[in-house]
Amino acid sequence: MVAKGATTLVAKNATIMTNEIFSLASLGIFSLADLRYRTVPAAKIFFLGSVLLALRGSNPVTTSVSNALNLLTVGIIVLALAWGILRWPGWTAWPLLLYPPAWIVLLTGFGVRQGVIGKSDLWVLGSLACLLPWPALILVVLGVESWRRWLRWRGKSGMLPAIPGMFLGVAAYVLLKIIFPALF
Repeated sequence: MVAKGATTLVAKNATIMTNEIFSLASLGIFSLADLRYRTVPAAKIFFLGSVLLALRGSNPVTTSVSNALNLLTVGIIVLALAWGILRWPGWTAWPLLLYPPAWIVLLTGFGVRQGVIGKSDLWVLGSLACLLPWPALILVVLGVESWRRWLRWRGKSGMLPAIPGMFLGVAAYVLLKIIFPALF
């Protein structure tokens, strides 16, 4: 079921929603910025746009449920992101562990708190957690890990850009959704 007013592309019986189009286009631009300048200044704007897009009701996971549940879903992701950035006490994250997509945001937030992951990466991952379903987030993390391993294999060290890996993960999700529409 497609939300009212949602933009879709149909390829081989697979529907690509506005969320995937918005994510791929933004991550493509952010990847270039992350590789060139090592930071993504528009990550907060992307997060705001993702929250607004998710609250609009075009998320394919939550279109059949009420808007209150959609608001709760986005609220949990926002709280998980705030936990990582604002350095709230550790016990405040325990209730957020009840929602699986928040796990990835909390893990990345822990990396930000420890200084091994950049804040822009957390903002972008929080945006993707608002927009995309759980399998896409797993592919995003796998994309980041494969990107990191490829850069290490090439001899790069230190802080590595993660947003191109997120782009690879979202692209893999969209391709799998086109090739195997029955899985998603």
